[in-house]
Amino acid sequence: MAGGTLAEQQAEQAGRISDEMARQSIEHQQALQASAEKRWKVAHEGLVEIVRSLDSDYYDACQKSGHAIEGFDDETLHHWIIFRVKSLQTRLSQTMRPDNSSILQSQLDEAIRKIEDLQKEEKRLREIIGGLQAENRQLTTHLHAIRQVQRPAIPQEESQDGQQPEVQQEHSRIVEAEPDWMKEWRSSRTFAKESAAIILMGETGKCLRPSLVDLLAKKLNLSANNSSLSETFNRLINFDTQGGLIELLHVFEQIGASTGGNRPDILRLTERGQQVYQWLTGKVPVENEYERLVRRHKTPEHTLLNIQAAEELVDVGRYQVTEQAPDIHLPDGSLFIPDLVALDPRTGEMIFVEVERQAGKDRAARVRKWKNVLNATNGNIYVVCDNVECQRAIQTEINQTLGDARFNSHLTNINSLRNGKRGQDGSIWLSVWRGR
Repeated sequence: MAGGTLAEQQAEQAGRISDEMARQSIEHQQALQASAEKRWKVAHEGLVEIVRSLDSDYYDACQKSGHAIEGFDDETLHHWIIFRVKSLQTRLSQTMRPDNSSILQSQLDEAIRKIEDLQKEEKRLREIIGGLQAENRQLTTHLHAIRQVQRPAIPQEESQDGQQPEVQQEHSRIVEAEPDWMKEWRSSRTFAKESAAIILMGETGKCLRPSLVDLLAKKLNLSANNSSLSETFNRLINFDTQGGLIELLHVFEQIGASTGGNRPDILRLTERGQQVYQWLTGKVPVENEYERLVRRHKTPEHTLLNIQAAEELVDVGRYQVTEQAPDIHLPDGSLFIPDLVALDPRTGEMIFVEVERQAGKDRAARVRKWKNVLNATNGNIYVVCDNVECQRAIQTEINQTLGDARFNSHLTNINSLRNGKRGQDGSIWLSVWRGR
């Protein structure tokens, strides 16, 4: 193919997308962090102004001594203000005698009122500072998580390079001369479609039959409803008496899917099919999508749901999804393992997406999970569920688990999306709750 194979083009495009995702997301989070720090500075200056108002002589003395009040931390300023206010209250109470004039009494009342106002303002500023410090910590954690998203990319490539000789040795058992059946197949009338399907699976690693049919239709410039496309995969499953070039994986105990209807067929190249791909392209096929992801996820059902969720994010939500989400180590020592990492091209924001089939029964584990999600996402929680019942249960679980924490939640479910439902803003997210 001109300009490189589909796999090379996809790899190059994925690299560009990954770099752009990291750059835009880091810029976005750095801007938020800078805003939080600016708001904290305003609140800190408010505390300094209270100190100046309470005792200008002390303020000037500190300035002249080289220990400016502005350099004091918020906790020190708080304790000084409390001490000074109590001192003023003591002095005021000592001056209050029965023979005081009405003018003095009025002055005392006014002074007490000012002290009370200052105490309220100091309390308000401390609350603002506390909130800004918490927000800054959360932003720092989120930025820490985003930076780790890109770290596995380089080691993974180095690892692949390091293993390349072994991989090449394993796949070097390629017969230089094609067997007779291969020559006969090349001359058959179905070769064009069947070879295109083999190359498609080898280049992309895609495994879901409906997705493969759609991709093959685009590759051959045909309608996805063309029955010959699905029949092409059937012929490859039952290729000849020696076996198929692709195979159907039987990994589910039940046929019905919680997303509605039946579960899609999961296909992969057989060992013979991988050999054919190498004869056709001279390259080693990409690892099958299902086999790569099932090692990471809990069950075949959860693995399938992750694949489907990623497709919905791309096809319906217009997100850009990374190839594989890394393990993320948070500053507090906890481990956050997102199901999917995606870039919102409209805002440049990188989001971590959880994929759920049902609310968990292990309360302690679920509390840890959602608190890790809260910290790693800066309170912007995104969840894709299998159906509306699960979506409602997960929303309740999140609300109960996080309690008074401030967060935004965005939930959706695959079954409703496939039935054409969209959020109020026309987006993929059917339930949006903003608490920040």
